[in-house]
Amino acid sequence: MTQTISKISTQKTKGRYNLELDGKFAFGVSEMTLIKFGLMKNRQLNEKDIIEIKKYEESAQAISKALTFLSHHLRTEKEVLQKLRGLDFSPSAIQSAIAHLKAEKYLDDRVYAENFVRTQANLSSLGPAVIDRKLRAVGVFQNDIDAALKDYPVDDQIENAFNLAEKFQKHYAKNSIIQQKQKINQALFAKGYHSDLIKQVVERLDFQVDEDQQLANVRAVTDKIWLRYEKYGRQRTYKVRAYLYGKGFPAELIDRVIGEKDHG
Repeated sequence: MTQTISKISTQKTKGRYNLELDGKFAFGVSEMTLIKFGLMKNRQLNEKDIIEIKKYEESAQAISKALTFLSHHLRTEKEVLQKLRGLDFSPSAIQSAIAHLKAEKYLDDRVYAENFVRTQANLSSLGPAVIDRKLRAVGVFQNDIDAALKDYPVDDQIENAFNLAEKFQKHYAKNSIIQQKQKINQALFAKGYHSDLIKQVVERLDFQVDEDQQLANVRAVTDKIWLRYEKYGRQRTYKVRAYLYGKGFPAELIDRVIGEKDHG
């Protein structure tokens, strides 16, 4: 059974057209579909033609939606797949759209990974472990991640980690030297740097022992917990001393501050 295209009219949406078959509205198509099939008034279409046109049109719609999604910034294949599935396109339309986007280089997970590594290294100073984890979360395969991370050499990682470590050192300056090192280690590990590199970086930091500053730090911590530990009665001094030891403060400074409290 064949039907004749009796009218083609424009829709309000730019680049969209309504097709009427035998005087009745049939379906809408994009300009891409119109050109692809050479659709014009009085052309006859059989059932197979109509199925093929509708199938192509759905793929064209999927491509259009994907391109809009990609227009803001780079996306991975997984992210585009999830977007199109959320818009209820058929599996065949999604597959066709993904194939088209990859062929036209709109989708390239290797390029995405390379850009992501460069951005995260330069702007966020993230280490390779966190970058790896973030890329896997958006569906990038490990071989593409490994290839992209080759553009983030160890020397650059050390420089980024050292700059972060100096900032963390200032932030934790009121802690004991031991605690400063522990917190810097933890912070750099959370940023995605590996333990061997962290060790190198921490060893490069200048932990100058300023006894006056350390004494002020011990006093500040002691003042904070002295009343809290009053409930321990005669055991308070022992409890406070143990707490300060645990914080890594030098024994001689702890003894001095405890002595001040006991004779204050």
